[in-house]
Amino acid sequence: VFFSDIARIVSGDQSSVACAEDSVGKDLTRNTPRYVESEVQMKYGNDAKGNPRTRGVLVRRFTGDSTPYSFPPPRPISLVKEWPETPPFSKKDFFRADEGDDENFYNLPRLVYHIDEPAVASLTQYYRANVSPGSNILDICSSWVSHYPVEFPKMMKRISGTGMNALELLANDQLTD
Repeated sequence: VFFSDIARIVSGDQSSVACAEDSVGKDLTRNTPRYVESEVQMKYGNDAKGNPRTRGVLVRRFTGDSTPYSFPPPRPISLVKEWPETPPFSKKDFFRADEGDDENFYNLPRLVYHIDEPAVASLTQYYRANVSPGSNILDICSSWVSHYPVEFPKMMKRISGTGMNALELLANDQLTD
């Protein structure tokens, strides 16, 4: 295994990070920073002399709060009910650009966002409005970030995650297991 040990978070300056745990029922976004910076340290084996090889990466995690984005309330949408008789796609349209083994792609942690900041903010606000305190949450397809509000780890009973890269999951500070 290329990465044989664990990843750990070495927090940056957390003095500017306001916790919203005692503000239940208040505007939780007012005192929450737009992002939190931290360093992810990974040990990934030993060199020829037996010395541990490590790498640190500075990461910035959007909190989904204190952003300039606003979102209209949800509205009903109309789904297409009539489909073409002949599918507009060929088998070639479904081929992957890289037909290699997925394990090779997910072996190294990437520590990237797969959605942009407005999408993170939208999800964060949706979760805050719709997930009841004390819930058990399973974050399927998780990575080094979950888009839950910063107060969720202290308000929820449990936040579990599954994902493709163990080191990214270990770097996720919102998962409780």
